[in-house]
Amino acid sequence: MKKSAVYIYFLLFIVGFPALNNTANAQKNDTLYFLNGDRISGEILQYQYGYLKYKTYGVSTVNVKYDKMSTFHSNKDFDILFKDGRRRFGSFDTSYMTQFVNIVITNDTILTPLIEIVEFTPVRKIFWRRLSGNVDLGISYTKANELAQLTFNGLVKYTQRNYFTNITMNSLNSIQSDIDSTRVKTNSLAGTYYQRIKKDWFGIGMLSGEQNSQLGLDLRIQGGLGAGNELVHTNRHNLLASAGAVINREWSATEDESRLNVDGFLAAKYRLFRFNDPEIDLTTNFTTYPSFTISNRWRIDYDIKIKIKIITDMYFSVSFITSYDSKPPSSTSENLDYSFTTSFGYTFN
Repeated sequence: MKKSAVYIYFLLFIVGFPALNNTANAQKNDTLYFLNGDRISGEILQYQYGYLKYKTYGVSTVNVKYDKMSTFHSNKDFDILFKDGRRRFGSFDTSYMTQFVNIVITNDTILTPLIEIVEFTPVRKIFWRRLSGNVDLGISYTKANELAQLTFNGLVKYTQRNYFTNITMNSLNSIQSDIDSTRVKTNSLAGTYYQRIKKDWFGIGMLSGEQNSQLGLDLRIQGGLGAGNELVHTNRHNLLASAGAVINREWSATEDESRLNVDGFLAAKYRLFRFNDPEIDLTTNFTTYPSFTISNRWRIDYDIKIKIKIITDMYFSVSFITSYDSKPPSSTSENLDYSFTTSFGYTFN
């Protein structure tokens, strides 16, 4: 089985997707009204962390802070999240009260202050317009020891009214010329399905593949189910916690054997966003897997990533990733692996 082919095909899909996405330009028929009386026509892309991402006719894409807006109008359908955790699906109509908007749902119109809305995103009807994500690429080479390193990270998110799906890929490959023993491979490909249940609660289904030469892991195929809660969701912070169980099969990189495991998982994800110049996006994930089938075995995955906006949808990122396994598949491998990388990336939606 050529596992590397899976990553190559997925890489081509991620890199090629932005070009396809740009061909599906929606009509810019929304209207934004400012407190000073001005108004502009364009397209509402997203609202989160207190800022409206707005695509205009001649000024490209701008971020408008909520305290500069009076009201706005859009006939498109949106998934709207409120401070108290409630969700509504509807469109927006202007309000004669400043800093208010009318939310139009199936059989009612709700006058709502802007400060009570935490987030909203369009519910798009065209498949490609429902996709969003980002791509990171980093390359380095050191002549002194002839060491080359390639890092790639990609995320594609598909959003529907009551669920969304994430596909993520992370790859780090380094090799030193004429010394095959220094070759390091850390690759992962994962799909996660989130089903909204009620208010801040959601269900999770996941399937992933992973390899890590430092931890003696040739391949791990893993699937699982769980549930979680969005503990904090404000105009600046987002914190999610989840728990569940997974089943996986592991193949050792040094021994001709595999093993079937059943593990639990506990996970937390935190995100902090700042729109001030420079625009900064910080995301960190922590997941621990206590084993039910191997005594005293714990696996821990942790990462933190900071993205700093350069221009428009381009950014510079710094990330730290670490993995720990108290009883790895190979008896001769290390228990801990970590990496520190810098890269440039592109965001699409």
